Amino acid sequence: MAAAVVFFLGIAASTAHAQTIITNGTSFLSDVLASGPMSQESLVVNWEVTLSSGIYTYTYSISNRPGDVLLNSMGQPTMTPEIVDSYSVAFNTTYPGAYISGSIAGGAFDQDNHVDLSWAFTAVNPGTTSAVFSFESDLPPTMGTANASDANPPSPWSSVPNGQLVPVPMEVPEPSTWMLLISGSVAFLPVRRTVRQFARTR
Repeated sequence: MAAAVVFFLGIAASTAHAQTIITNGTSFLSDVLASGPMSQESLVVNWEVTLSSGIYTYTYSISNRPGDVLLNSMGQPTMTPEIVDSYSVAFNTTYPGAYISGSIAGGAFDQDNHVDLSWAFTAVNPGTTSAVFSFESDLPPTMGTANASDANPPSPWSSVPNGQLVPVPMEVPEPSTWMLLISGSVAFLPVRRTVRQFARTR
């Protein structure tokens, strides 16, 4: 009997802390000097959002494509391999629940800039992939912008204008905002009913 209780308590505990994958995938960050996210010069962001005990964990890693080289100011390839050593995701980190303070991890240097979270890391050479960068949030994901660079420009990559978005925490309306929207919709119903009745009497 006691063994059974311990067994079921163990199952309950493991279930309570089970990690659920909310979404995962890849996005391309386009080199601002090259055209299109599928260019050899673009970076691949591998991402995943999981949920455990009410906390969302956002993780990313950067794959630098084989053959990536520096482009000159005219957008023409040189013979110099291109590296990437910083990455950031843009969202309002001061929004309630958007970022759990101190949870950023993975880089050699991690920073909360209030308008984004950024990671600086060991150079990722062409054909290799970075470590995993992560942070925690109370909020579910939506899609937002990301940027990456080499500390020695020119080397900017971005979701905009020609790249793709990545998951970031969603800023959800406050309960009072939801109530205002709902009450406004409910208040409008009698008006619509009166208009229909007036139309039928004419």
